[in-house]
Amino acid sequence: MFTFFSFMKKAITYLITILGLIITIHQGFGFSEPIADTIKAKNQVLVYPIVFFLPETGWGFGGAGLYNFRFSDESADSNPSQIQFTLSVTQKKQFLFTIPFEIYRNQNLWKFKGELSYYRYLYNFYGIGIDSKFEDRETFNADYPRFRVDVLRWYNKMFLGLRLRYDNVHLFGKKENGLLEKSILKGTDGGTSLGVGFVAQLDTRNYIYNPTQGFFGEAEIFVNDQFIFSDFKYIRYSLDLSKYTKIGEKKTLALQIFTAAITGNPFFYDLLYFGSPKLMRGFQDRRFKDKNIFVFQSEYRFPLYKRLEGGTFLSTGSVADQYKELFSNEYKIVYGAGLRFTLNQKDRIRLRVDYGRTAKEGGNFYITINDAF
Repeated sequence: MFTFFSFMKKAITYLITILGLIITIHQGFGFSEPIADTIKAKNQVLVYPIVFFLPETGWGFGGAGLYNFRFSDESADSNPSQIQFTLSVTQKKQFLFTIPFEIYRNQNLWKFKGELSYYRYLYNFYGIGIDSKFEDRETFNADYPRFRVDVLRWYNKMFLGLRLRYDNVHLFGKKENGLLEKSILKGTDGGTSLGVGFVAQLDTRNYIYNPTQGFFGEAEIFVNDQFIFSDFKYIRYSLDLSKYTKIGEKKTLALQIFTAAITGNPFFYDLLYFGSPKLMRGFQDRRFKDKNIFVFQSEYRFPLYKRLEGGTFLSTGSVADQYKELFSNEYKIVYGAGLRFTLNQKDRIRLRVDYGRTAKEGGNFYITINDAF
């Protein structure tokens, strides 16, 4: 359970990371100009260290960064492309390497968004459903490569296209006679998860990474089936809606609704969940999962000093085996606050530091690039 000691240990860990980032910014990492000048440049590179501690992993060390850029044949008014990376290793020989990307071509006519990664990492499992208990937590290890990509084209105010998702997962280190080993869930020994989907996105945001006004909506139908060489068979339907409203000159109210449903027999690792840096901040990673989900999130963003901004957030959500149960299930609540430091004024690229808090299960710190939604 949450204790003052665990809070201080997390706070010190993230303070080390933040100090490392500050050093990184002042050193410039390859920029010959001061940072105030480089943020006006067409392309930008940022690299910063990662330090963390978890009982399950011991100390972890690594680095993260981003490359924000436009191709030489793109105008300054086109959306910026971005490639991020994270590399970390732990005392207990876990390994994480991820390269998420979002690429725009031909004056935003084409959008390519995805991830190329390799994971050998430890995950928590609490059981399935909104009634799963924190004290039942057990861990397992997963070893897998991941490839994800969306290929979208702009058609009359909308992006339309295809989505590909591939994981080839080997699971080990499960608790003997534990929840996961005794469950009837699909894929408790791992397997190949391969699926394709159709995606439609409506986007009127004034900035793609930190909008102050506009709307973003995404609808998805995603099929994971044996006829495309997957070990699992299911269909996922999802809807993601976000609205951004200016309040005064420099304040923003951001609202999000995310809901999704799965039919069939999914890989348990592909079940819908919340508890992440983007969805229901405060809960442990993948804390609640099931075949159906509904989450509502709100965030108030406001200026503090020059490029430093603040944010407060409140979110609520639930998961269920049947979609209709979402209307009667218990809804969990999280709340918190954080700071945002603008790294690139033109494209509004920001470093985000958040602390999210739950009612009964403590809280979590998050340090990442760009906003939660």
